[in-house]
Amino acid sequence: MPRLRDDEKGIGRVLIIGIIVVVIAIVAVVIWQTTKKSSTTSSVSTTSTSAKTTTSPAISSACLKSYNDNSLCAFANHTNIASQQYTANGTATSGTGVTSTYTVQNDGKGNTEVSYSSNGKQISAITLDGSTYLQSGAGTTWLEYSGSSLGSATTVPNPTSGFNLNFTKSTPAGVTVTKDGTATCGNLECYKYKVVNASTPTTTEYVYFDTNDYLLRQWTSNDTSSGVSVNLTFSYLPVTITKPSPVQQIST
Repeated sequence: MPRLRDDEKGIGRVLIIGIIVVVIAIVAVVIWQTTKKSSTTSSVSTTSTSAKTTTSPAISSACLKSYNDNSLCAFANHTNIASQQYTANGTATSGTGVTSTYTVQNDGKGNTEVSYSSNGKQISAITLDGSTYLQSGAGTTWLEYSGSSLGSATTVPNPTSGFNLNFTKSTPAGVTVTKDGTATCGNLECYKYKVVNASTPTTTEYVYFDTNDYLLRQWTSNDTSSGVSVNLTFSYLPVTITKPSPVQQIST
């Protein structure tokens, strides 16, 4: 089963940190999936401040009934980022203090490019038109997996893959979403919300979305028990994913 070259050290550590990020991201999704039902009755006007053309987001009457918060409910029904062009940058720190940095680009068409680095080592992955391309280290040959060889490709986790916030489930006991004022997100002003789940009491998450387009701009998570922390920032500009070069095709 083909894998990235064995002589590239540090990749395992990067993948472990990446997996931690994915687990936390999934937890975030579970929490956010609890705050809305699907019926919509009203809208909030927005002004586009990014390359993405935005429209007035529908607001769920069920969400308003639960939270009585127009801003939160506009955000809740307006953030399926998988269908948008965005770039996400972030860091993940393990309980032992190892920090990984990563960049994720998404073109809104199902194609992504992910790059991780840790302790001076880097691994990159591109998914494009049904093929996966992997590169260990900068400037080296990309390994192309497609068709029957896809199953043998090393999985490179995407820490943003769980952020489909078009949630439809009712709120379970123990989950609280609390407005915590506003904060600066780069050159934007954002609403800041604290999310806590009683089932994971040592983990505190914060979601930041801008006051104009209600787009996700930052997400942070900190677990005081494990010491794991994650910080993601999002920008919405045109993204084009292209086939890398040089490429070596992998067959099985």
